[in-house]
Amino acid sequence: MKNWTIKQIEQLQSVGKIRGYQVTKKPAASVKLSAKVPKQVAWMNLQLSTWCMIFGFELYREFRFHQQRKWRFDFALPAFKIGIEYEGLNSAKSRHTTITGFTGDTEKYNTAQALGWRVIRVTVLNYKSIIQIIEAYVPGDDVGKCEG
Repeated sequence: MKNWTIKQIEQLQSVGKIRGYQVTKKPAASVKLSAKVPKQVAWMNLQLSTWCMIFGFELYREFRFHQQRKWRFDFALPAFKIGIEYEGLNSAKSRHTTITGFTGDTEKYNTAQALGWRVIRVTVLNYKSIIQIIEAYVPGDDVGKCEG
């Protein structure tokens, strides 16, 4: 599989070969997490930021992948069109636990997939496996398996 640079992707987009790709200006490393962020999301931010720094990938926090609907992924690796969502199901007051919220999430994920995104969803029970999960999605030529 060919490794594409952002510049090459933008050139292809400018001549109409691909659509819907956007570059967000603020990588996750420059975005501060508020005090209201669940500790699981803060932990994922640290793990993903470190992993991306090691391998030279850009990680984005609150990445908007759909301009009209303004939908965002919790984390994203746009170079690979991978979106990462933390499903906060550990609270009875979570939007994810209502039928309206759950239906909205399914519409968001289905639209993301139709646009070529792969969506990784994690919960409080499996968020600590995020690096192993994401390595299965990143082409083998782009990253070696992390040890430890």
